[in-house]
Amino acid sequence: LTPGEADAQMLLENAPTLEKLGFEIEPFGADSVVLRAVPADTDEAEAKPMLEEILETLRAGLKPDSESALDEILHTIACKVAIKAGRSSALQELDALARRVLTGEVRYCPHGRPVSIVLTKKELDKRFGRLG
Repeated sequence: LTPGEADAQMLLENAPTLEKLGFEIEPFGADSVVLRAVPADTDEAEAKPMLEEILETLRAGLKPDSESALDEILHTIACKVAIKAGRSSALQELDALARRVLTGEVRYCPHGRPVSIVLTKKELDKRFGRLG
């Protein structure tokens, strides 16, 4: 990655914290870094956009070891590795995810939105015009 000298330096200064999150970054000239590892389940194509979003957090003056910045970075990672609409998934993966949703283990997406809702019989009857 060639983010520029200041951004490359910022990434390298925060490399120990980023390594705890699954990133392995090494210097590669004055304005570049080599990305050797990314968090598990991260699509290779998402690595650069993910680091660019992390850089935005760092540019805003938040240090990744502060709770708010770390939380922001973790949300970025979760969002990037989340299952997206239109992505084809193996039947086993879908089955495992459905089981986790049905047992309540997964209740929210990485953005905090619920992944399921409960409708009562009365609500369903109303929506289908069965109640007057």
